Amino acid sequence: MSANAPGHILLVDHSRGALIFQETILRRRDMRITTALAGSEGVAKARAEQPNLIIFGYDLFDMSAPEFCREIRGDDSTRAISLLLVADRDRHDDGDLCLSAGCNDVIFRPLQKPELDAKVERLTNIPVRRELRTITKIEVSLEKDGRYILGRSVNISSSGILVEVERVLPQDGPLRLNFYLPSDPKPLQVLGEVLRAEFSGPKGKYGLRFLDLSEEDRERISRFVHRIRSRELI
Repeated sequence: MSANAPGHILLVDHSRGALIFQETILRRRDMRITTALAGSEGVAKARAEQPNLIIFGYDLFDMSAPEFCREIRGDDSTRAISLLLVADRDRHDDGDLCLSAGCNDVIFRPLQKPELDAKVERLTNIPVRRELRTITKIEVSLEKDGRYILGRSVNISSSGILVEVERVLPQDGPLRLNFYLPSDPKPLQVLGEVLRAEFSGPKGKYGLRFLDLSEEDRERISRFVHRIRSRELI
């Protein structure tokens, strides 16, 4: 398996015991695993090996986890790698600091295999885009637990949407999306889940998959995408 093949995970932690424990759990899956005992070593291996996912602790010996996140997100060659922080359950601020620095998700100790499996699956197995999609700028309102975040779409298809926002989106559970398609007076209100996150500069881009899209709404989006794509090809 090549270094950048699906299923390649890099583990970074100052504790050799933590690395051995995580590797033991993950070895049950069909994937390549490499390790690093310091943040600087993790950054170097990320650049050289291009893993799909980095799982890391908060104390990385020669740098903190937020610093590590900023190093990964600040380099064009590593910016797209998914990041999963392993944090102590009584230190929720650690997770918030890392999410603000570009981390994709957080898992708390003691690690539970089903939860770890689910997060690894979500962060390493991004579905191949088969649906026709188009670049478009649509104002989108994203709601989670009564909190609203405004964003703008980058592209859209009948199965999902890529949105750009200036705040960190919560990734634990679905969000409600509200938006209008251009020239369509009827609003779209659907649930979506975050599948991937990209960070460059002050804004983050989140790929969301629609969860409860009706056939009618799916057809509305498909017609819109085909109409815009046909114009682009003229």
